[in-house]
This record gives sequence, structure tokens and C-alpha cells, in this order.
Amino acid sequence: MGVFAWRNLLTRPMRTILALIGLSIPILGVLGLFSLSDGLRNMVGDTLSQIEGVIVLSENSPSPVASSMTTDVVDKIRAIPGVRSAAPEVWRLAPDIEGRGMTSRLIGGVMTKSWDSLLDQPVVSGQDIPAHANLRSAVYPRALKTRGEGRFLDEGDVGKPRIVISRKLAKQLAADPSKPKKVGDKLKISNTDFDIIGIYDTGSMLLDVVIVMDIHMARSLLKMPADSVSSIYVEADTPPGYQAVCEAIEKAEPGVSARSMNEVQANFGMLMGEVDKVLMLVVSLALAVGIVGIVNTMLMSTTERFVEFGVLRTNGWSQGDVLRLVTTESAYLGLLAGATGCVLAWLGTAVANQFIGGGIRLGVTPGSLALGLGLSVATGVLGGLYPAWKAARMVPMEAIRLGSH
Repeated sequence: MGVFAWRNLLTRPMRTILALIGLSIPILGVLGLFSLSDGLRNMVGDTLSQIEGVIVLSENSPSPVASSMTTDVVDKIRAIPGVRSAAPEVWRLAPDIEGRGMTSRLIGGVMTKSWDSLLDQPVVSGQDIPAHANLRSAVYPRALKTRGEGRFLDEGDVGKPRIVISRKLAKQLAADPSKPKKVGDKLKISNTDFDIIGIYDTGSMLLDVVIVMDIHMARSLLKMPADSVSSIYVEADTPPGYQAVCEAIEKAEPGVSARSMNEVQANFGMLMGEVDKVLMLVVSLALAVGIVGIVNTMLMSTTERFVEFGVLRTNGWSQGDVLRLVTTESAYLGLLAGATGCVLAWLGTAVANQFIGGGIRLGVTPGSLALGLGLSVATGVLGGLYPAWKAARMVPMEAIRLGSH
């Protein structure tokens, strides 16, 4: 039965190829979408794993850039039992850099097709240097020490125009990307020339957009009040105590939101769960198109083979045998389309990874490959059921008579 079904597909190569294309493209789309979803999950997970403390923001603020508090909140948090250290920060989108503002950077990104310029706008982070020096899990000093160059800010840099930038920004903000900024160079932000004293590299597109400087310099540059704070990075005496510290902070200061990285990751997981639901809807529509293609192919195939089915029935084949034959053919089509889609997805992600940076890595896992093959075979079988039923229910002599016309 299986060999017979396979030979039937080979006798109509063009129609078989068109059916394969029609179904393999939706399978390619399925694997590509889920590969992107997994890539984003892994990138955010890797990013959050570098941040071990608690981030305190003003209530309902989506990020530190949109948060605003005052310095008296810092003193209240430091007095909470279980808090080891509380380091205030100010965050805002960077003003003009080297004479180019956000609008010009966006236009430049469109003109040069630079995703860095389009999606990764530089952000200024002003840090209370003495308070941050007391942290055990500060992200940027650790990234500079392990994969960067130069040095990080110390107490001798308080009130001075000195900055630490990422390796990515060193290239992005240079006049000539082939000659990136280096330690000892200057970077003009607004009307102030800053000395680059260090270059870090976290490997995350979410973290490698930050220009780190002294908090007093940041307030002056961004024209923020002297008592303003955007966020507070809090470390607990013991890491397992972070959830209790979050609750204590929000109880002591009702106008703030304290978020541990576990909570942030859980919230992101919920968001990606909703995204996956939308992806499943898109996938369902794509597979519905594939089913229509299989139905059309198999209907045309069965219509042309009425005489064949009639002869088979007169030679002892039952309705079930005809049903199994046509269904097997459609299952083979689904299997071939799934294999083609999986190979194309694997090749596509391998090529895409050569151009995607920022910690995002696309890939098709064994589980996703199995899902793609399973969906394609199921789609093929479903698409072949009606043509198979139509072919099987025909009376042998009627099938021969209709096929002979």
C-alpha cells in the first residue's frame, strides 16, 4: 500500500511539487515564528540573570526611564530590615550626541538600514558612585571587568564629565563605524564633552545601550532636580530574602513598586504566553491554507483516477483499501512538506544568526522540528480525508464509466 501510494505521487511530479510548496511555506512560518519567540525568551532570560538585585521604581512606571522619585525614598529603603544596600540612579533617553538628536539618529538608521540606530536608542544612567561601589552584583562593573577595557567609575569621578559606554555604542556613536570610540576619546553629549574611561560588553541588546556617568553630572545634563531619582537598585542581606524585601519596601513606601528579577521574568513569561497565543492563531490560519491546498491536490488526483479506483474495486479492493490509499498519499505529501519546511527553517535561522546580534539567537530545537513534522502530517491527513472518502464511496462500474469520459 505504501509503495503504491508513493508511486502514485511520483507519476504526477509537478502537482506533487506544487502541493509541497503550498504546505512547506506554512510549516516554515510556524517554525520561524516559534524560533523568534524562543530567541526573545532566551535573550531576556540571559539579560535578567545578570541583574540579581531588586529594582525600585515609582508606581505604575514601565521602566526606569519613565520613573520619577525623590531622594528621601532612598533613606527610607535603607532603614528597612534585610536591605544590605540601596543605590539611587537617574535614567533618561540620551540628548543630542555628537550633534545628533534622537530624530536624526532615527532618520540615519532608516537611511543606513542600521537596526542599532533604529531600535537601540542610547540611554543615560546616572549612578550614585559611592553607593554603587558598595554593591556586590552591579552589572556594568562586572561586564567591564570580564569582557571590557579601561576602568569603571570610582569616587574620584564624582562631579566630573567621565563616562563608561558599551562596545556597541562605541561603534554606533563613532563618526566612522570602522573606527569605534576607545578609552581616552571624548564623546560630546548635549553641550558637554565627556571622557570615555571604560568600555563594557554585557552581550545583551537591552543592556548595551547605556551610557553610565556620575548621578550629579546626569542630573545637570538632563536638567533634572537635584533631589530627583529614577530608580533604586537594592540588594538584600541574603538573596533568598528578595521577595520579603520587595514586600517590605512597598509597605514602607506605598508610592513605589519593588520588582525582583524573578517577578520581572515571570511577567515577561506571561506576556510571551499571550504572544504565543497570537502566534498559534496565525499558525492555524497558515495551516488552514495548507489544508485547502492538499484538498485541492488530492481532489484533482482522485478525479483523474476514477478508472483506476474502479478497476481496483473490481479486483477485490474494499472501500477501506481505497480510503487508506488516498489518505496515505496525502500523509506522504504532508511528511515531505514538513521535512522541506524544517530544512528551510534550519537553514534560515542559521543565516539569520549571522546578522542578528544583541544576545538573540534563533534556532529550531528537536521539539520544534517534531512539532513541525507532526503538524504537516496531520494537515496532510486532514486534507486527504474528503477526497479519500469521495473516491472510496464510488460504485466500481460508475467510477469506470465516469473516468472513461
